[in-house]
Amino acid sequence: MESRRYIPKVPLSSLVGCFWYWEGAPQTHSKERLLPNGEPSIIFNLRDSPIRIYDAQDLTSYASYSGAVLSGARSDCFVIDTEQQERVIGIQFKPGGAFPFFRMPACEAENTAVDLDYLWRGGASEIREQLLASPTVNAMFATLERCLLDRLVRPPELHPAVTYALTQFRASAHTARVAAVTDRIGLSPRRFVELFRGQVGLPPKVFCRVRRFQQVLQTVHQAQSIDWAQVALECGYYDQPHFIHDFRSFSGLSPQAYLSAATPHLNHVPLI
Repeated sequence: MESRRYIPKVPLSSLVGCFWYWEGAPQTHSKERLLPNGEPSIIFNLRDSPIRIYDAQDLTSYASYSGAVLSGARSDCFVIDTEQQERVIGIQFKPGGAFPFFRMPACEAENTAVDLDYLWRGGASEIREQLLASPTVNAMFATLERCLLDRLVRPPELHPAVTYALTQFRASAHTARVAAVTDRIGLSPRRFVELFRGQVGLPPKVFCRVRRFQQVLQTVHQAQSIDWAQVALECGYYDQPHFIHDFRSFSGLSPQAYLSAATPHLNHVPLI
């Protein structure tokens, strides 16, 4: 098993959380549920098999992609085959970080995946071949860094209003802050929502709800003891029923079911 991470240099570091690489034996379970975090990502499968993404509510329904896929910002969960993780490399973008690399608005990939070759007109296959020809994982990361810089189609930064809003939302993901942020940026609420959704991929209130859900996962993940009412209060929920409703909405699981199945990977939940 080999797991590696790499944080790219400026200017990519403002857009990309990390490049990551994973190679390992097949898992004991055949499928995993992936939980939403509001961040887009790119995945290259380095094995000769398609990437399948399943409907979390109906595992007989899936979409199949070639060797590379863009997964847009999501507020819902989805399911993957664990065999797709035998040898993979990917790009984990920060919120809004994928926007400068594609000509379409980020919201066009909201809650869905898109074949990367379709977006980059065959370029993803070329990058994948370069990755396969790289002699080391570090060389793969260097290839990704170079190729991603070559794919910039916009300036490598977001609109100042979006950047400001993301900074505020990171400080507190409570949705009540959205109106206050809108008041301070000098744009109409409608224009701000349009701009934010076009660059980040989710409406601002939905994004805040997803980030608050992630705050819950970080709070309870591998905790020794949990007071769910206290977790709900600390993470900004009105009450425990509100908290449980949101948790089920984003994960398809109850909080306790998540804990029972949790792995060291925060957003990966084994299924079957």
